[in-house]
Amino acid sequence: MANHEGDLSLRSVLMNLRQQKLVDDQAIEQIEREFEEQKVVHHEPWFVKFLLAVGAWVAAICFLLFLGIIGLIEDDAWVLLGWGTFFIITATAMRQSCHHLFLVQLALAMSTMGHGLTLTGTLFIDRGFNGFGIATLVSLALCVILYFLYPDNLHRFLSCLLPPALATLWIGLEIENWLLLHLIVLIQVSIIGMVFIYNPRRVSLRPLGYATAFSLSIVLFLVILPDRDFQAPWWPSNVILAAALIWLFQWIAGGWNKMRNEPMIIATAATMGLATITTPGILSAIGLMVLGYARNDRYLLSMGMLFFPCFIVVFYYEWQTSLMMKSWIIGGSGAILLLVRWFLRFRGWARVES
Repeated sequence: MANHEGDLSLRSVLMNLRQQKLVDDQAIEQIEREFEEQKVVHHEPWFVKFLLAVGAWVAAICFLLFLGIIGLIEDDAWVLLGWGTFFIITATAMRQSCHHLFLVQLALAMSTMGHGLTLTGTLFIDRGFNGFGIATLVSLALCVILYFLYPDNLHRFLSCLLPPALATLWIGLEIENWLLLHLIVLIQVSIIGMVFIYNPRRVSLRPLGYATAFSLSIVLFLVILPDRDFQAPWWPSNVILAAALIWLFQWIAGGWNKMRNEPMIIATAATMGLATITTPGILSAIGLMVLGYARNDRYLLSMGMLFFPCFIVVFYYEWQTSLMMKSWIIGGSGAILLLVRWFLRFRGWARVES
């Protein structure tokens, strides 16, 4: 009742402001959307959510060890599939009916254990590497089915990490064609755009978007691994990410006609220049930071800021040149950044806090 009265009070205030021509319909829609998100989204700090995720995995491992010791789990694919299905169904039912913190975490641990048993059972169906293809399809099916049946954002995030991880193993260990990683990158970029640009009001889709953004960066680490057996050429992902980043620029600017402005021309030229010399991970980190800033999303912004220096370090060590040349390049890059900063201030595009 309190929330309902709050909604009515907020609505009446907004209507009065519109009558006074202080806000328009677009501003009212944005305020109401933010109000709904504040009621839905939990505000636990990121490190608390991280510890909860780690705790769920530790609890699941302890459950598995206990069941293995007492002999309930055998080295048989169908037994593992049966136990996995049982724990997933039990955890889903418990999560829908219980809201106590202990039971919520117990359900998360049971579901995590159920996923592990189910996917292990699919791998045991074929003792070779052919099981990764089946495991990828099973994890995708579980993700889709449980995304709305299991009302927990952390569970959604973890389950959405499994399909791209297993698909990557499938490509590398069974298909043995790492060029297909670029197809995964294209799919992940499309999902991120769908969640954060085309469906920003669907708060329930955000765990999918965050998991996809995180797994995108992990996949791009595999693209630039120094091991030649696992290495794929950079340029397909560079083309995909550069095109996505330029499209993001025009979306933020308000359309392709706005791209004729000098700042947009410089940003587009810089993106195309980076795509010719750098790794795709740097482009993805920049894209996450730009999208996070545009959407005022601290999670995307934090992921971009976290992965950007990581990819810079990897790019530095992957560069096939002498240490002296690397030093000159790094020093020159710093000088160019200082020059760009001066140019931004000279053109009046950068605000300087006094």
